[in-house]
Amino acid sequence: MLSKQHEDTLAKSSILLVEDEGALRKSFKKVLELYVKEVFEARNGEEALRAYEKHYPDIIITDIKMPKMNGLDFIELIRKSNKTIPIVVTSAYSDRDYLLKSIKLLLIEYLLKPIQEKDLIKVLASCAARVLENSDKYLELGSCGGYDHENRVFIDKNGTKVALTTKEIEFLELLIQNKGKLLTKQHIEDSLYIYEEAPPSALKNLVFKLRKKTGEKLIESVGKLGYRLG
Repeated sequence: MLSKQHEDTLAKSSILLVEDEGALRKSFKKVLELYVKEVFEARNGEEALRAYEKHYPDIIITDIKMPKMNGLDFIELIRKSNKTIPIVVTSAYSDRDYLLKSIKLLLIEYLLKPIQEKDLIKVLASCAARVLENSDKYLELGSCGGYDHENRVFIDKNGTKVALTTKEIEFLELLIQNKGKLLTKQHIEDSLYIYEEAPPSALKNLVFKLRKKTGEKLIESVGKLGYRLG
């Protein structure tokens, strides 16, 4: 059984399902949609990589033996930039070499097909727990990288820590707290410059410098109104 907290977490989460067998993928997707908000599909590792970069799912479930790029090669590429996303491998084979290689990829589980419902629920609970843990410590910010809440540091797409000033951190955290919302320039200035008089160009310069450090796509300008996370 899933706890209420895990159910709620999954209900707000998305899964990237990678499976080359069409009928199995469609049926598995229907099952997963009972638990999560959205399921993205891919037929092989190359498609999966494109889907990951487009949608940035919360969880990945992938087969191993697939055409074009196998599941483990796909996971290795993901792990270069994202060490925390929960990943589950499914396979019809209990191949020792695959099992040994998968240990290094920080997987949630290695499931053998056909997958039993009780095993799936157990794995989804583990994934939900990892998503909750990650949400407290690290937030994926699309193709630009991510933000480590615990250490208050931005990490770029190559996994490199980027030094930010105190004001840049405050601005980024303000945007994160209001992810998906437009923040007016006045609201931002009122939040960032409570105890100081900010020159007219202060916010514009702050946005410019932060974009230079984190990537142009992270902060989106909305006309002359304000900004939001891209």
